[in-house]
Amino acid sequence: MVAGEIPGFLETVRLALRLNPTIYTTLPGTAQGLTYAITIVLLASISESLGQSVVLFLNRVRPRRFVLALSITTLSNVAGYLLWTLTIWSVGNLLAETNQPWSVVAVIVGLAYAPQILAFFELTPYLGNLIWGMLSLWSMIAIVGALHFGWGMETWQALLTSGLGWIVIQSVRRTIGRPILHLQRRLQRRAAGVPLEVA
Repeated sequence: MVAGEIPGFLETVRLALRLNPTIYTTLPGTAQGLTYAITIVLLASISESLGQSVVLFLNRVRPRRFVLALSITTLSNVAGYLLWTLTIWSVGNLLAETNQPWSVVAVIVGLAYAPQILAFFELTPYLGNLIWGMLSLWSMIAIVGALHFGWGMETWQALLTSGLGWIVIQSVRRTIGRPILHLQRRLQRRAAGVPLEVA
């Protein structure tokens, strides 16, 4: 990739998966970058939904309810991306020497979602938890690199920002997020029309 040139989408995903720093300096602040970031987040969300679709398939969920249950999971993941972006934007603007607009941070965080495109592997028998852990670590390393190269933060600032962002998200999940998670699961069960159990 030539410096300053915006790569195609597949090349962007490849560079983001390889944690190539040039992608974090080239795309933030561009309309193409925001489009790519949102597409990556949607693909990651769909990938996780497809991984969960095996459970829906095993429970013989009807096609319409199948699509509805997958849509709920996808929308939930997109909401998580928006929350993570908002948290990192808020914390980062407090810690960093230069403030960034929300759209730039949305690109940075969206690119860090690239490893989650492989989330459908999480349902692999016996290895699902290991794969989930590896993808989570990969994404955390990606966000630290993205904040360092894309925002210009020092490494300690990037670690602190991503760490605080993670703590805020975990706190939200364990407090106000619990009723939301309960509602999401209830909606998924209702959408599926059957109890969701792995046979």
